[in-house]
Amino acid sequence: MTHELIGTAKGRDQQVYHPPRAALIKPDEIPFSLDGIGKRRGVQRRLAAILGADIRAYSALMAANEEETHRRVNAAMDRLLREIRKSQGRVISHSGDGLMAEFASAVEALKCALRFQADNGRRNIDLAPALRIEFRMGINSGEIVLQQGRAGGNAINVAARLEQIADPGGIFISSTVFEQAGSVVTVDYEPAGARHLKNIPHPVQVYRISPATCLAGIPPPASSVALPRTALASGEDCRPLLAVLPFRSSQADGEDAFFAEAMVDDIIRLLGGLKHLFVVARGCGADFAPTPADRRRLSDELGVRYLLRGSVRRASGVFRVGLELSEAAAGRVIWADRLDGEASDPFGLQDRIASRVASSVAPLVQEQELHRGMRKHPGGMTAYDLTLQAVDQLYRMDRESFFRSGLLLRQALAQDPGYAAAHSLTAYWHITCVGQGWSCDVDADTAAAARAAQAAIERDRNDALGLAVYGHTQSYLLKNYATALELFDRALAAGPNNAWAHSLSGLTYGWTGDHATSLVRAEEAVRLSRLGPDAYFHEHVLSQALYLSGRYDEAITWGRKSAAHCGAQTSTLRSLAASLVAAGNLEEARHVARHLLQLEPGFKVASFDARTPLSGDGRRRFAERLLEAGLPG
Repeated sequence: MTHELIGTAKGRDQQVYHPPRAALIKPDEIPFSLDGIGKRRGVQRRLAAILGADIRAYSALMAANEEETHRRVNAAMDRLLREIRKSQGRVISHSGDGLMAEFASAVEALKCALRFQADNGRRNIDLAPALRIEFRMGINSGEIVLQQGRAGGNAINVAARLEQIADPGGIFISSTVFEQAGSVVTVDYEPAGARHLKNIPHPVQVYRISPATCLAGIPPPASSVALPRTALASGEDCRPLLAVLPFRSSQADGEDAFFAEAMVDDIIRLLGGLKHLFVVARGCGADFAPTPADRRRLSDELGVRYLLRGSVRRASGVFRVGLELSEAAAGRVIWADRLDGEASDPFGLQDRIASRVASSVAPLVQEQELHRGMRKHPGGMTAYDLTLQAVDQLYRMDRESFFRSGLLLRQALAQDPGYAAAHSLTAYWHITCVGQGWSCDVDADTAAAARAAQAAIERDRNDALGLAVYGHTQSYLLKNYATALELFDRALAAGPNNAWAHSLSGLTYGWTGDHATSLVRAEEAVRLSRLGPDAYFHEHVLSQALYLSGRYDEAITWGRKSAAHCGAQTSTLRSLAASLVAAGNLEEARHVARHLLQLEPGFKVASFDARTPLSGDGRRRFAERLLEAGLPG
């Protein structure tokens, strides 16, 4: 269904169409001195995770017993400082009842907060509520501004506001922190919705970690790695594990080192958002040198299958970033790439590299996983393995492979009914069955798609892919466009780099007449999926968005690309035929129409017109152009 789920496109036969105290903290206790940060008088910026912490009802505690409260608060602050040091954090501001600290990663900030809240919560259990020293904590991640030893910026303001609304003994985190740390720190996160925070211009998506969850602390790791709580029913998480190692730089500190650290943070954030891939944060691999022996050691000790490492060099005002993905146990390099960018635009280069990694690593890892799974004995297949194979069959888009993929999905769900990805893919299978003209009962397939999509969301409310497929079900099959657009917004909030959330939402915007948004979503999907086996689908969506925008020559170009990558998707051929007619190329349009009829002999323009989500003049003109291409009425 998508390379962000699973699949491969190589080595298969296809039908191809060609053309976050002063009185409490001593200066020498502040981790990492602020000295030196402001030696340059200009403004500096860098990415960081910010932890804000303060004490509930501090004034009331001091009014009740000033000296005792002062002593106890001092002791609590000392414990918090030790935890901050343990996570390599740095205090950037402090007051009588709270502080703000900076961390290099959201994972370390969250671990620090959880360790402290667990310890502090246990110390409060036997105390009367009026005597408890309870901290509220908020964590955000983003760009901070540094000038002459002072830190500021919107990222810090958001962390401070999250701390103010957090539960005493609990933690509130932003969606950015959830994306970066949620798949690594395995605790129960409760979506708390979009919050309008004081003096913050835009709503912030918030996740709550309850006091009870904090009191439980961080679950112990299994085999040195904390497995996600979304493990399969068998108790084993079969997703591939990938470690992102620290990038090497030509300087041990300074701008190059900051650039390399930020680069790794961005990559972890993007890859951590992919549900099928378990990403181990860079600190896990920090002690491992990039030699073949150390790669095998890392594979054995952490249980990872894949390693991503890189290097940063600078010369003549240009950053050169090298990237390498390898299979850990074998030490075999799977993929390598190199990007150059101006040192004057480090953030732009970081964005490009993180996007390149996310769009390249995911399909390559999944291709390796497919081959690994197919070598297993059938009796040892997991639901994950079966779903991998189902996607591979589905991408072939021929009728026999398509129905084989349906059988594999049923086997995956029989083995693990709680596997959300298999439910999402099942929903898409039924949608495709209708779209390809292979459904014997459109109403039954529509109902089955809706049930499977709902089941996927019930099992994982923040799965971008599942939300996108549910939205497409509402739009394409049920014509509930307002509901669909809400689901697409949720999908993109959960996975802003999910190509299918962009593509499927782009289709709906096109059908409802917002062609500009449709085009933007489709272009982003193509950019995100350039190496994926699902590239043909996103190319088709872009072709259709261009057609609806009246840019027929460009629509033809992308339609031909989609058809060349997978010539058996009938929606591609319909859109391409209509684009060719609109551009006056009737001969090729009729050639495409004949190919479509070979795939779907019973195709009728009237039947298509009755089910298409297009409306108004766009619907009428599309049908007329299909007729002109020679398709039967």
